[in-house]
Order: sequence, then structure tokens, then C-alpha cells
Amino acid sequence: METTIRNAQIGIQYDQPNLKMKQPQADLRIQQPAADLKISHEASKLYIDQSEALADVDYKGTGRRVKEWAEQAQVTATEGIARRVSEGDAMMKIENGAGVIPQIAKQYSQSPIKSPSIGYLPKTHFRVNIDYDPGSVEVDVQRNDPIIDARINKPVIDHEYWRANVYLQEKESLSFELKNFNVDEYI
Repeated sequence: METTIRNAQIGIQYDQPNLKMKQPQADLRIQQPAADLKISHEASKLYIDQSEALADVDYKGTGRRVKEWAEQAQVTATEGIARRVSEGDAMMKIENGAGVIPQIAKQYSQSPIKSPSIGYLPKTHFRVNIDYDPGSVEVDVQRNDPIIDARINKPVIDHEYWRANVYLQEKESLSFELKNFNVDEYI
């Protein structure tokens, strides 16, 4: 006897799904407010006093000139008084001889000898007084933080489900065949 057994076979046909993913960029807005800047300053000052240098070249103000003339007049008057007292004392002493008056006359008749000299104007560079005040600068900076607004966008996922088609590819079967079949009888 020959037996043939075939098991059932199942077939599966499936479709692999497509998967599409997209990640949109985040929505981002950034603002940077400008810093608050305040600058205050005190102006620098330069003082130049050249009155002494100008006085060396005879540029003098009225007040200064009057003061110098008054001082010079006082000195001249004092010297004149002292000279006249000295001359009077000399003329009073007749016992010293009669040559005092001619000596006094000779002094007034001769002009003093002047010698030339070289001078510089102003006499020194220290005659100009310079004073400088640099002032001041104050800088105040207030930093402003950036304003950041960020929104996250979720990913966009587009997918299909798996599809499977299950079917019976081959049915089960059982077949047998008897060859040379002899039946013995027994009683």
C-alpha cells in the first residue's frame, strides 16, 4: 500500500508599507533690543595765561601799566629825594673844598654809556602759563537680554499599515493506493 500525505500549505502575500517622516523646522523668533547707552562728559578745559610773555614785549593792560608807573614813580621819587639829600649834605660841608658843585654838574652833563645786548622775547618759555583740565567721561551701558520665542513643530509621520493576505496555497490531501490486494479469509 502506498500512502501519500500532503499537508496543507498556507501562502502569505504582504505589502510592506511606506513610511514617510518629515521634521518641520522650529518656528524661531529672536529679538535683540539695543543696549541702553548713556555717555556724559565734562568738557576739558585749557587755560593759557600769556600775560607775562606779552608784558615782555610791552603789551600790558591799563591796570598793570598804571600799577607799574606808580611803583616806578615811587622808586624815582625815593631815589631823587635820597640823591638831593646826599648832594645837599655834600654842599653843606664846605670844609671839604669847593669842588662839590662842579662834580654834581659833571654827573648831570654826561649821559650814561649804554652797551648793546641781545635779548629774547619772551625771556623764558616759563613766561606762558598753561593749565589743562582733562574733564571726565562717564559711560553707562545697560545690556538688554535677547527675547527668544521658539515653538517646536512635531514631526509629520505618514505611514500605512502592514497588509497581509493569507490564503491556502495548497489543500491537504490523503491518497492511498492498494496494489495486489489480497484478502485472506479466516474463519
